[in-house]
Formats: sequence, C-alpha cells, structure tokens
Amino acid sequence: MKHVLLLAAAALTLSACGSSGEGSRASMAKEVLLADEIAQSSAVTAYDAVRLRRPGFLQTRGPKSMYASSRSSVRPAIYLNGLYHGQLETLNTIAAVEVQEIRYIDAKDATLLYGTGHVAGVIMVITKR
Repeated sequence: MKHVLLLAAAALTLSACGSSGEGSRASMAKEVLLADEIAQSSAVTAYDAVRLRRPGFLQTRGPKSMYASSRSSVRPAIYLNGLYHGQLETLNTIAAVEVQEIRYIDAKDATLLYGTGHVAGVIMVITKR
C-alpha cells in the first residue's frame, strides 16, 4: 500500500509539472499505451503490445559517459504495479489482457521515482487487478 501511495504521489507531482497544451497531450499519447489500444492489437503479452504499438519504448540507449564501453548499451527497467519486476524480457510474462496501461518514464523522472540506476528509463506496467 505504501508503494501505491508513493507512486500515486509521484505521478501527481510529475503531472502537475507539465503544461496543458496540445503538445503535452501528443507527447503523453506517445508515452502511454492504454488497455483499449492493446485490445485492438494482436498482442498476447505486454512485450507484444509494446513492440506493436510503442516500439520506441524498447529502444536500447547507448552509454552516457565517455568512460563507458562503446559496445555497452542500456535498456529500460520494468516495473509492475510500482514494484521492480526485472529486465525487458519480463514483459513476456505479463498477459496483454491483464494490462490497464503501459507507460514509459524517461531516465530523469525514473530517477526521481525509483532512485539511481535507471539511465535508460523505466517501462511501468499497471495491471487491471
């Protein structure tokens, strides 16, 4: 329950920081994948839904430091209902019909919500429960 309240407070804070213009609505549409859009796809898993509808969420991000290996890359972490769920492959363990929304959170906001170590951001999955 504590995690849900923390997540809700963080989401409210982040949404209050944004503008209400058309640009922010278009941007939000690119960052959020809702259940009705998932249902219109042929997705079986959450990974399928993201791959089909928001492939940008799956992009590998390169190193952010000149000290990092040029071959190293980073992928978004997966959070399920506000709790760490694992690496990108764990999206295959979540049935698409159970998903209420999938949201991409960039590295800056992911660090505010979940702490350091999210240089590629976070894919947050909220289930219907």
